[in-house]
Amino acid sequence: MLNNEKGFIMPVTLIIILIVCSFVTFQMNQYVIEKNYFFEASEMYTAERLLQMAIVDVEQHLVNQHENHLSGKFHYENGEVIFVINKEVDDVFSITLTSKTLNQRSRKIMYYYYSDVGTVLPWLKEK
Repeated sequence: MLNNEKGFIMPVTLIIILIVCSFVTFQMNQYVIEKNYFFEASEMYTAERLLQMAIVDVEQHLVNQHENHLSGKFHYENGEVIFVINKEVDDVFSITLTSKTLNQRSRKIMYYYYSDVGTVLPWLKEK
C-alpha cells in the first residue's frame, strides 16, 4: 500500500453526494406538496363549477315545478349535485345545494331565490 494517502477525495465525494441527495429529496418533497395542492384546488374548482351549473338548473326546475318542497339530484359529467328546495314566504324559496365530485369532494351552500323576479337574492350562505 501507498503511505502517502491522506484521505481527501473520499470524504469530499461523500459530502457532495450527501448534498446532492438532500437537494433531490427536498425538491421531490416540494413537488409532491405542490401536486397535492393543485389537485385539491382543481377539486374545489370542480365543486364550485358544479354548484354554478346546478343554480341555473334549479332555477329552470322551479319555473317548471310549482311545489312548496322539492328535492332531487342533478348528474353532471364531473359529479352530482343534490338539491333541497323549501318555500319560505310567498315568492321566496330557500335552496340548499350539495355538490359532490367524482373523487367524493363536496361543497354545500344555501341561498334564497326570489321567484317573482327570477333572481337569486344578493347573499349566499356557505355551510
